[in-house]
Amino acid sequence: MHLSIDKPFRRALPAALVVLATVGAGLVIAPARAHADVPPQEPGVTLRVFDVQVGLNEICTLKPGQTPNVDKLMPTIDWTTTEDFGIGDYFVSEVTGNISVATAGTHDFRLTSDDGSRLRIDGTVVIDHDGLHSPTSKDGSVALTEGYHALRIDHFDNQVDQQITLEWRPPGASDFVVVPSSVLSTDAGVVRVTAPGRKECEGVTDTPGDGLPLTGVHPNYTLTNLRPDGFEPQVSAMDWLPDGRLAIATWGGTDNELGEVYLLSNVTGSTDPSQVLAQRIASGLKEPMGIKYVDGKLYVSEKNGLVELNDTNGDGVTDDYRTIATWPFGGNFHEFAFGLLYRDGFFYLNLSVAIDYGGATTDPQPAPTAAPPSKSTGTPARCPMWPVGCAPRTASGGVPAATSSSPTTRAAGCRRRSWCTSSRTGSSTTT
Repeated sequence: MHLSIDKPFRRALPAALVVLATVGAGLVIAPARAHADVPPQEPGVTLRVFDVQVGLNEICTLKPGQTPNVDKLMPTIDWTTTEDFGIGDYFVSEVTGNISVATAGTHDFRLTSDDGSRLRIDGTVVIDHDGLHSPTSKDGSVALTEGYHALRIDHFDNQVDQQITLEWRPPGASDFVVVPSSVLSTDAGVVRVTAPGRKECEGVTDTPGDGLPLTGVHPNYTLTNLRPDGFEPQVSAMDWLPDGRLAIATWGGTDNELGEVYLLSNVTGSTDPSQVLAQRIASGLKEPMGIKYVDGKLYVSEKNGLVELNDTNGDGVTDDYRTIATWPFGGNFHEFAFGLLYRDGFFYLNLSVAIDYGGATTDPQPAPTAAPPSKSTGTPARCPMWPVGCAPRTASGGVPAATSSSPTTRAAGCRRRSWCTSSRTGSSTTT
């Protein structure tokens, strides 16, 4: 499973922050300009915890693309128990959110942690309290303007106790207090996806492809950039045409019908981005995740069906989107159809199961499932064989209601959807 929906608010600071002076154990930092706009917010901060299962001596850099074991909304930053963090020992935690400043001026912060921690405001380190230690505090100061400022705390715990507490003393205050929920916020409406298992830090057992970006290839291969300036598609599938062109499908976003298909030319041999030509030939597709070139035609798997792309007027753009087959689809954001293959007259692909926000498998599944095969016929016991209607699609990608030629009646409870994919002639098995 790969899911990436939550996009924490991060902005580059427009001007470099300059350290003015060291005061006690902390830092006084030049004024940080507030962010003019932030996404919709809700009170609290986001806590993500990663179960690394190895002893650490300092804050580590997590390998990218890993899903946290814990992801939850917390009202304030004052945690001391396993229940708070969700894990007892050997973990890395990340705290993200925004802090709303009502009065401009120097703000003092106190970070208490077990073990190491680091506080950043607007991307600049205000308190560095790294290393192995029992619950101890460290102070730092930063001048803040009115408005929202991005907040982040990185933390690790080795063994025994664990803690993160963030206090502040805003202008005019005499004592430190836990930063209240009323001034903390995090992006609202995010999908909090979690996954069990051990997570990894960089620099431990690093090999190419082992959770790290690929930085090189085998000497027998050449890595070539094929993205012209301004062309940054969210590629979800690829297939080669006999003439050397590359067909790619693009995702289009969750619950959208904005997926597209491009043909890329000048992508083989000695080439570079300036020579690559991209032609959009199809649009309005529902999160396509598979593409295959067969006998002069391109076929695309959408979330709910297999589509044949046809150019009837010779202008190089699809104007006939022919539905070849459909399959069970319950409307869940995680129901993808990917890995499209073709062999001996049949298409094959993988269907994702529906999941709940947070990562648990939806139970029961919203889409119908196939009944056990009949021993006598090999077909699903409760539903007959059934040709899928192949109604054309409009050039904008709309899907008219499909009609079937036969039969005119069907078994009670059966839906006109193919469980497996159909052959290219359009017949399929229904459930």
